[in-house]
Amino acid sequence: MTDAVAHDKDRLIDDLNGTIQSFYSFLMDTAIRQQQHVTVEGRPYRSHLHPACIPCRSRKSRCKTTHTSPSCLMCQTNGTDCVFPQAAERPRRTKGLFKTPSKRISATVFSPNEVSRLRSLASPSPASSQLELQPDTTPRSELDASINGNISDYHELPSPSTGHHDDLISVVIDSIAKSGEGSSHVVSPAIADDDKVFQEYLSNTPYGQSGRTVRFHPNSYNSSGPSRPIVFNTIPKRGSREAEGRALAASECASIEKTIEPYRDELTNLFFEKMNISFPIFDESLFRRLLATQKEKISPGLLATLYGNTLTYWDSSPRLRVLQCPDHYSIWIQAENAMTAEFKCTPGISTIISIILNLSGRPSSHMLGNGGLLGMAVALANAFGLNRDPTVWNLSPTEKKFRIRIWRILLVYDRWCSLAYGTPPLIHRTQHDVPAPAAEDLYSPCSSTDQIAAAHCFVAFTTLTDVLGHCLELVYRLGNDFSKKPEGSPLGLENLLTHWEDSLSDSLRRLVIRGTGLAGPGAANLRLAYLSVKLVVRRCQLDLDRASLQINDVDSLYYIQARRVSEEIVDFVRGLDETHCRDFWIPLNAYSLTSATTFLMRSALTSKGLVRNPSLQLAKAMIDALRSLRHDYAWDLADNCLSNCSDLMEKIEAACQGPSSNTMELQEPMPMDMDIAALNGLFSEFTGNYFLDTAD
Repeated sequence: MTDAVAHDKDRLIDDLNGTIQSFYSFLMDTAIRQQQHVTVEGRPYRSHLHPACIPCRSRKSRCKTTHTSPSCLMCQTNGTDCVFPQAAERPRRTKGLFKTPSKRISATVFSPNEVSRLRSLASPSPASSQLELQPDTTPRSELDASINGNISDYHELPSPSTGHHDDLISVVIDSIAKSGEGSSHVVSPAIADDDKVFQEYLSNTPYGQSGRTVRFHPNSYNSSGPSRPIVFNTIPKRGSREAEGRALAASECASIEKTIEPYRDELTNLFFEKMNISFPIFDESLFRRLLATQKEKISPGLLATLYGNTLTYWDSSPRLRVLQCPDHYSIWIQAENAMTAEFKCTPGISTIISIILNLSGRPSSHMLGNGGLLGMAVALANAFGLNRDPTVWNLSPTEKKFRIRIWRILLVYDRWCSLAYGTPPLIHRTQHDVPAPAAEDLYSPCSSTDQIAAAHCFVAFTTLTDVLGHCLELVYRLGNDFSKKPEGSPLGLENLLTHWEDSLSDSLRRLVIRGTGLAGPGAANLRLAYLSVKLVVRRCQLDLDRASLQINDVDSLYYIQARRVSEEIVDFVRGLDETHCRDFWIPLNAYSLTSATTFLMRSALTSKGLVRNPSLQLAKAMIDALRSLRHDYAWDLADNCLSNCSDLMEKIEAACQGPSSNTMELQEPMPMDMDIAALNGLFSEFTGNYFLDTAD
């Protein structure tokens, strides 16, 4: 009886092993046949798994391919670039494989990697040989567990969130990837309390599971937490229109990558060496890992704008400067097309980053276009809740730091665009509570000295922007009533700037006040930004002093101080060299150079006595220095000042060089023989009454 049972057991095990081998062979043969069919026949007509190329869809023509060419027959005939949109990923079923296997296999298309994986599974392994050689010593339960384990090895592939680094990558993907399931939009605070009640009482109903989420810890909703709950709702996808927009963005990005293919890696390195180290949009290590392993998941509009932004620093690379730089203008047009296509289908945080990279691009000359892009970015950021402090939300630390960085960078551009373009800020300081980033969150323990110094410069720049925001509230106020707040007085503005200076470390304080140690990344940009804010403070103080004391500009102490700051800016520009010009600059700093030059020319025209000649000499020295930097190092920040002030400087110089130039003849304001309206237009960027006094 025992021998018969053992014989039946052996036969059962042999039959089971044979069935498993036959099943795996069947899977492998099916996959190979499908791969061969697709390879030989090419794309079948009207295939949902292989959509037609973008040109054929535009022409509404039949798209037919062969295995001999990556382009379809119609594109080969017309000589057009054949670009196929990415097919939508379909979720693969992992449960119930043995139920109706023929139907599931016929509906599955295997990739080459999966075919090789099936081959390895179908071939006898040492473990399976051991199972066959020792059937008596292996319990039936362990045998079933081994079989199920092998099957699960195939169906349960490693997920992107496996491991600590993969968790971080998944956070980056969620922030900069193409939108898949739709975007999240913040719910109006006016009805957020209603939704909180619905979540508590209807959590098990279809409404409570409809996608609304409260994005902070449950125990943080108290009197010391946020004043209003933050609730998000999911925006549904837009179907075929969304797919067409993504395909267009992917096509534009592919065209750019084809142009820069020989030096794409060098451009990527240049982006992190110049742009990202000074304005840390991305975590460098995570973004590089994502770019190397899952590049297809990154937003094409973001990548296209990144390439366009980095071309500014082409001559900074010893390897690239000896090569012909691609046409920067055409690449910017393609990058903007990709960004616009993504914005029209399903915008996300990646769209905000693309706009930031666009605003950072140089040379910056399209004032109206940049203002419109900034408005879109601010609207999207508010819609995604970036204006709220995420430190108490139930998010990973990486995502919290990322949201803080993006919002603060956007706030920087809002403030400096307001100063440069003459438009009020789009973000009011009472409508966001995002703290300044910590410098320690911007670099890793293994970061270089330059990276650490650049992180501290960036934090100082963001806090300096807060001081600028207070000044802009005075610049753009309407009406004759003055602010009742302490910072609404000349002394209050001075205290704001002094407190910021006192908050700096010793090295940063020497950098911004004395102008020493400007060789680090972003250091020269921070120094010029500080002088610009200081000049704005002096202008605001001059405006307040003139209105309260009813005195002329030239009789105010702040007028002299403003002229001293303008002189500091001239000395700063004259001390720049090639290293500084090749470094990162926020393009809006160009308007600060114009502001200093126009104030010096204004001082020369309205002042009495010998002060006129030094002011003119300083203004001329500024223009000469900018011409030299533009010619020698292609420093595009000089363009705005040169285009607005060069001709005007020549007219003022000609007026100053009269038949006699002795001291007695220079005691009264200079008679003007030029168009005053044209001069006043130069100062329209400052909303105070900074017009030339032609009376007397």
